[in-house]
Amino acid sequence: MKVTNHIQAAFRRQLEERRQEIAGLEYLAKSLHQQQAKLDSQQKAAEAAGSAPHHIAAMAERRARIVQSLAEIDAKIQQARDGLSEAYHGVRRSEIAASARAERNRRRHAG
Repeated sequence: MKVTNHIQAAFRRQLEERRQEIAGLEYLAKSLHQQQAKLDSQQKAAEAAGSAPHHIAAMAERRARIVQSLAEIDAKIQQARDGLSEAYHGVRRSEIAASARAERNRRRHAG
């Protein structure tokens, strides 16, 4: 039984780690989206004000890096969600197996 409890605890730990990882990545993505929106408005203002082309180009490069980072974060979020799903199913399998063992033991001792 102790091994079963250990396995369940490991799956639960993994489940919580994945949840925390997803929350952190989603927070980072939100921050990058905010930076992107701010940069977009700054770039429009700079273009309207007739700023130097190299200044506008630097903003465009920064925006491209943000877009690339967002794509990478989206991929990491998907991987983390896949890991979350795997951990959840591991927890459920171990809980179902433990429940079945408990029921067999109950029947064995009752009958």
